[in-house]
Amino acid sequence: MHYYDREQNGSVRWYDWIAVFWLTVMTWVIGQMAFTMPFVSMLEELDPEAAQQLNELSMAFMETGDAAVTGLGGILFLTGLIMAAIGYGIHYLGERGKSSQIVGLIGAVITFLGGGLYLAGMGEFGEANTILMSVIGLSPVAYLLMLLTFPAALVGLYLGWKIVHAMPLTKLHTAWSGFRWTRAAQAFAIMWAVLASYGLIATFIMGSPPEMVFDASRFLPFAFLSILLLPVQSATEEIVVRGYMNKGLTHWFGNKWVAFVLTSGLFTVLHLANPEAQAGAEAGNLPIVMSGYFFFGFAACLMVLIDDGLESAIGVHAGNNTFVAIFVNYENSVLPTPSVWQVQADPTSDSISTILILCVVLGLLYVTRTRRRALPTAGPTTDPSSL
Repeated sequence: MHYYDREQNGSVRWYDWIAVFWLTVMTWVIGQMAFTMPFVSMLEELDPEAAQQLNELSMAFMETGDAAVTGLGGILFLTGLIMAAIGYGIHYLGERGKSSQIVGLIGAVITFLGGGLYLAGMGEFGEANTILMSVIGLSPVAYLLMLLTFPAALVGLYLGWKIVHAMPLTKLHTAWSGFRWTRAAQAFAIMWAVLASYGLIATFIMGSPPEMVFDASRFLPFAFLSILLLPVQSATEEIVVRGYMNKGLTHWFGNKWVAFVLTSGLFTVLHLANPEAQAGAEAGNLPIVMSGYFFFGFAACLMVLIDDGLESAIGVHAGNNTFVAIFVNYENSVLPTPSVWQVQADPTSDSISTILILCVVLGLLYVTRTRRRALPTAGPTTDPSSL
């Protein structure tokens, strides 16, 4: 039995997967709104000039037609949220009637349409959002709050997995009898080693030395939070995208490779708001810049196949994010943490480097898992390499 086999996924009715995906997105959105609410007041205290610029951009935005689109999207989002909550609540917590299921489904569709309209209207507001998010690099508290938005998504997904699919959480993480922490730690270490090796090569062979910007008073609290919570952020993305969404789409389309392409594309889209994506769009080479994200997503899918679980994908993702946040960051990073070194970002060459690094990591992971044996068709499973 393998990770994407039907028997690992509980109910495979399409409307159940939509219900759980809706719940996951809603808990993440609500958590994000709750945890980032103090950011404006924090920015006013830490950087009054940036706060004033944010206020001016907000006032100008309210006078444009985009503000009306955003307002309509917000109304539709809230309407759909209420409808879906009532419909799904009655259907899954009460009697599973057809009418409550339809109300929940219609509410979910309206929610997603409203959210899409809202984001479309906010598209021209990207500069203001960048200013607001800059508070993350100024305050460890803001950084903590931002990282806490990700576990909110897991709350919704775990509730849906248990209530709707009626499956143990282990089956969402791995095809084995328990999560293999050793494999996750090994993948984490491999990613750090490859990134460090690439950094040395770039410094001494390619002539691209990083600038040391170490400041212990600022570095230590951010480094602590990065080690503590960035693995949770990385695990959330892997569990939702490489785990739950791949499972659902594999059964909808009957082909895991179609699912891998779709979820890798989604993973790319989710990072379009990152600073490097905006820089790529301005330079006219956005497809090249975003290719690194697509390959990262697809490589993570391959890691799940190699491992029959999410352990290595989570370890690599966490290793990448923590290494960047702690050791070698760059200006205008989506994680603007005070690191030890800082480099000048080049989105195009960085995407190519990402692909090369992931190829090396995939090769090392495959070699270290050469004793990949077929899983039993029934009963508890134990990975001998994790003991």
